[in-house]
Amino acid sequence: MRVRGLFSVAAAMAVGLASLGTAAAQTKDPIIFGAAIAQSGFIAPYDADPARAAEIAVEEINGKGGVLGRPLKIIYSDTKSDIAQGAVAGQEMVDAGAKVVVVTGDFDFGGAAARAANAHHVIAIAPFAADPKFGVRGIGPYAFTFATASDTVGTVLAEFAHAKGFKTAYALIQTNIQYDQSVGAAFQACWKELAGANSLLGSDVFTMDDTNIAAQITRIKALPKQPDVLMLSTFTPAGPSALRQIRAAGFTMPVVSGEDMDGDYWLESVPNLSNFYVAAMGSIYGDGPSAEVRAFLEKFKAKYGHHPSTAHTLTGYSWVQAVARAMERAKSAEPDAVKAELEKFKNEPLLVGPTTFTKETHINFNRPLVIVGIDNGKPHFVERRAPEKVPADR
Repeated sequence: MRVRGLFSVAAAMAVGLASLGTAAAQTKDPIIFGAAIAQSGFIAPYDADPARAAEIAVEEINGKGGVLGRPLKIIYSDTKSDIAQGAVAGQEMVDAGAKVVVVTGDFDFGGAAARAANAHHVIAIAPFAADPKFGVRGIGPYAFTFATASDTVGTVLAEFAHAKGFKTAYALIQTNIQYDQSVGAAFQACWKELAGANSLLGSDVFTMDDTNIAAQITRIKALPKQPDVLMLSTFTPAGPSALRQIRAAGFTMPVVSGEDMDGDYWLESVPNLSNFYVAAMGSIYGDGPSAEVRAFLEKFKAKYGHHPSTAHTLTGYSWVQAVARAMERAKSAEPDAVKAELEKFKNEPLLVGPTTFTKETHINFNRPLVIVGIDNGKPHFVERRAPEKVPADR
């Protein structure tokens, strides 16, 4: 009885001390994270769920006492899905005292806000900007992305298709954003290396304004032999439209695509779609291999009433995880100190997967991806695949 009583007192003291620590954190000035993201316009759906995931991470960290004894707080400025407005929103977040500015997860649409932060030596984070130019090379030394590089996405798709036994391929690429062009270029380079130069039967392009791709389909039909696999690098709404036309034309070959076609929110627009594969950061359907991801999905669904729209959402949680750890290790919230700690990450275990940064590289090239298949309109986990050869080494 006495031993049990001692444990009870100790437990009560521990709870009391934790509560005092949390209360103390809440009385201190918060560490501000500024979100210069799209809250309106056509980019807003892409930014929404990563932002929701970041709020979950902030709530959890604040519930444990915050960072450096201070609570975290996210404030917002709407870029309105406009590139020029992004620079304004980024500057507003800097002026508001943000230690980190999180931007739209795309080099084109997040770049302006990121440059505004970088110019003031404030860390700029794009949760899921996958173009390798987002970072030291294209933005500046304070820019980081928690995505897996577009070059890796294209490489993994090519290696997956080759492993399935396909001998020939054709690439159809939407050219509106750099991401899709980079995925398409990496796929073609890797495919030719794996299957031979003559195994790529051709490539073609289209844009978001091309509601009809009859000319591109005609050119594929005119090939002496139809490809075993079609690589479609695109995003919504042009992607589902292209898929409808491809299937309506009688093409039944497998189609592989990058992360921009992840999610099931568009599947009703392509009824009974089958033989379609996407490379993504994880499976949002609760059937992937990561127990941590499955637990997060349960939390997200409990809070918001639905699963995330895409696996990009995992990066929203992960960047908060990463910055909080870097601040604790640096014993500082100042950008230079945090930047130095982030650049020490080597296979850092985050929700989105193992994450590595260096002084020269602020994006991940060798992180595994998940292949999600669509059959009869139903998405399902297929496999987890790391690049056999890191794209930067090709």
